[in-house]
Amino acid sequence: MSSTASDSDPDPAPTTTPPPTLIPTANLDIDVTAQPAVVAWRGCDGEDQSLPQLNLDLHYNARSNKAFFKLRLAVALKAHPRPRKTTLFLFIHPERIRTVTLNESPCSAEAKTLGPDAFCLRFDLKRAPALVVPKDSLAPRNQTSGSMLDSLRALAQQTTFAVYSSIPCRTLPKRRLLSLCEAASSDGLRSIAAHSNITSLYAGIGGKVIEADTLGISATAAGYGHDTALELPPGNPPAYNELPAGSQRPEPSPPKKRRRSSPQPSIAVDRKYIEDICAHIIDSKLADLRRDVTKQLQDLETRVIGYVDENLCAQRKDITEDIGDKIEDEYYGLKLDLQNYYINRGTDSKEPPDAIVTLLANTKNERTASTPCILEGNLEYSRDGPVVLGVYCLIGTPDLEEVELRNHAETSVVQEPPRISTRLRRT
Repeated sequence: MSSTASDSDPDPAPTTTPPPTLIPTANLDIDVTAQPAVVAWRGCDGEDQSLPQLNLDLHYNARSNKAFFKLRLAVALKAHPRPRKTTLFLFIHPERIRTVTLNESPCSAEAKTLGPDAFCLRFDLKRAPALVVPKDSLAPRNQTSGSMLDSLRALAQQTTFAVYSSIPCRTLPKRRLLSLCEAASSDGLRSIAAHSNITSLYAGIGGKVIEADTLGISATAAGYGHDTALELPPGNPPAYNELPAGSQRPEPSPPKKRRRSSPQPSIAVDRKYIEDICAHIIDSKLADLRRDVTKQLQDLETRVIGYVDENLCAQRKDITEDIGDKIEDEYYGLKLDLQNYYINRGTDSKEPPDAIVTLLANTKNERTASTPCILEGNLEYSRDGPVVLGVYCLIGTPDLEEVELRNHAETSVVQEPPRISTRLRRT
């Protein structure tokens, strides 16, 4: 049967804060580990105490309404080889929390050591947190580790303390912390079994839980005399002179065979534990899948927009070239038709081909805009209207009423076509 540092309170305290108003969504989940932290509390003598060099773990699943809090402390123990340190844990079960409040801008000395992103979580517990340690000896290797063990033992007996930590806002927005505090203070959170499990700690050997009511009261001595740190004081054996007469050498009793206790795991507990682990794994996989799908959709949108823009540019270029080719073909076709028209008329006018073609607007319709025409020659504008110099070909338009040719002495002599002295037909 799986072993977890579980907790149950038969008489929970009344809720002091209203239920959370935020809707639980995946955007409110928290999963941060090993964040630098400092814990401060007020001792039994009324003096303020603190324990630095801690690490904070925060886990919150808004959809399943589960959470867990951990504090880690690395110390040097004699039972482990150098230079390795052993991690001790302080488990804060959400079932033990009465209230937890967030201070986004603490001004204490502990907060200043953590930088500008520091915040404070003030815990008010119905029951002291659980201390999780390895199963072997807890004798410290040096005086520093012994002092840290003493402070950790004192902290494990407190129900009111403040945890200062520093997490950047881009990693953990403050609205998620507020949601966690509201949910924890509403007495509705449960522990996450995957994080409260102690059987997988310490390289699979597992740890043991020390509660505040069973924690040793005797403080450890200074220096290297910490062999009994965090251990329960054993009972003293009776003195030699207190033994009854005739019992100098008691006869050894026959060895009793030790009944081997066969483990009988609870199927319901194991099933619940497996379901919690599976739910945590599924939630993690779904979050990863959601991020991957979102990124792929963004990449696909970028590629589609680029492809559409590229095709539009290519189509715009092709259409422009086609229109230009058609206009050029129509222009040269009309030009040839006009040349053939004048050649077929065969006029024998002896006047020089130098001419100024004056385009008179239709006074009947009172048109003042420039009259469009297709011509080959030099075009310039006068105050009376458009004038064409050196005309070789001319095609009338519906706006042309009359074409008048007259000699122009200053223009160059043009041999072809001959002078045009007839009215153009309206088109």
